[in-house]
Amino acid sequence: MAEIKTILVQASKDDVGAELLAEAAAFAVKRNLHLVALAVGLEPMPLYGGPYDVPVEGYLKELQAARDEVKATVEWAQGRLAPTGASFEVRGIVATTASAGGAIARQARYADLTILARDDTEGDWHRLVYAALFESGGPVILWPRGAELEKIGARVVIGWDAGREAARAVRDALDLITGAQDIRIVVVDPQIGPDSHGEEPGADLAAMLARHGLPVTVDAIPRENRSIAEAILSHAQSIDADLIVMGAYGHSRLSEIILGGATRDMMEATKRPVMMSH
Repeated sequence: MAEIKTILVQASKDDVGAELLAEAAAFAVKRNLHLVALAVGLEPMPLYGGPYDVPVEGYLKELQAARDEVKATVEWAQGRLAPTGASFEVRGIVATTASAGGAIARQARYADLTILARDDTEGDWHRLVYAALFESGGPVILWPRGAELEKIGARVVIGWDAGREAARAVRDALDLITGAQDIRIVVVDPQIGPDSHGEEPGADLAAMLARHGLPVTVDAIPRENRSIAEAILSHAQSIDADLIVMGAYGHSRLSEIILGGATRDMMEATKRPVMMSH
């Protein structure tokens, strides 16, 4: 079981960013973690009208503006974090829109956990989450606005499909849920058999977690006319779960984007923090 000692959070100078930074700081203080806040500026793309027609002056002006904005965000984040008592550092990077996700993922490789905001808009947050999941090698918590990170880990729902990604998510979450009061292993329309959920769906995972001294219950629930994500979210609401743990993209990301799937549906709909691993 890997202990979580360092968390990475994106610092953005807006209402959502301010709330996330405050939540991450409280989370870090409670668990004695080191917080790395990362400010990301978007580098302009140079426009090429021809081989000798490069608007260098305009490009350099916009690039400097992006750097100045990152510097301002770094100073803003430092001012926000200094009174919290958290162990922290603030970093700043400038990247193109296309490479921003990869740049964040490279920073996330040196953290035990990345926390990113879930947004209701069709902005870049999807790309950032994808990059962190696929390129960092570590777990991601998707934080919906209003959720209290400081309190996560007391009542936990594990979305269990017996897959590799779900197993990794459970292991990644162990340090967060060691003091849990109630852990529900939720299996939706479980398939009995050695190549699926086993002869008794959820029982093997429950036994493993019980050996860690965790209070575990297996809840097999019907999907009915809901998506898998909707079924899990409904169950999480019924027990007032403060954290959902699940594997991300057991199927290809492209197929989930085109056809839909549990990961993307969860990202779009959750009102509770979700910890995902790939």
